[in-house]
Amino acid sequence: MTDLLHKLVSAVLTGGLIALVGALSVAARRRRVAREEAAAPAPVEDRTQTLLRLAQQSDHGRDELTAQGRQAEALAQARAAAAHWRELTEARPGRFQAERRAALGRLGELLTAAGQEQQAAQVRQEAARLA
Repeated sequence: MTDLLHKLVSAVLTGGLIALVGALSVAARRRRVAREEAAAPAPVEDRTQTLLRLAQQSDHGRDELTAQGRQAEALAQARAAAAHWRELTEARPGRFQAERRAALGRLGELLTAAGQEQQAAQVRQEAARLA
């Protein structure tokens, strides 16, 4: 009986030690990975990603300001959006043409609404050249 009890206690202690070593190993691995991630350089966003984000934000801002009736501010956002889309099409030829045309179209509409017909006509011509 004592032999059986001895084997049982020995098995429980061995199992406990194995579990403890495993937990310590996992904890050490997690700390090492956390240190490596903290020391790694932050990913660098390339220029086109930045321009795309800015163009989309300007489009959204223009639409929000237009909906609020803040035409002068919307016009400024529309100009910024058109400029960002222009830079994107120059940086990535063949891409973002539709977005640029759409931004120019909305800019033309806001210029017309602001009574700036000559500039609106120039913007419409630029959009037509993209078709």
